[in-house]
Amino acid sequence: MRVEITLHARKRINERNISENMVLRTLKNPDEILFDKETGYFIAVRKIDNKLCIAAYVLTGDVSKVVSAFLTSKLNIVENRIRKGRWIRL
Repeated sequence: MRVEITLHARKRINERNISENMVLRTLKNPDEILFDKETGYFIAVRKIDNKLCIAAYVLTGDVSKVVSAFLTSKLNIVENRIRKGRWIRL
């Protein structure tokens, strides 16, 4: 799988002080993958230390194109968005 990071995602990654390596590790070895019904993006989630790295991406052929990413200490974010019906587990 090839990974590309959009300019918007690079900007957000830099603003949020997340390393690109952390985002790449999340995409290549996620704890789980979800689908965001509102945006149509796939969501890769990986727990790193006491936080979750969450990367939103689209698939184009064999390329995963990261559109945004963030790091959160809210460990219940995934369950909350599933419960509300926004995200679904794949």
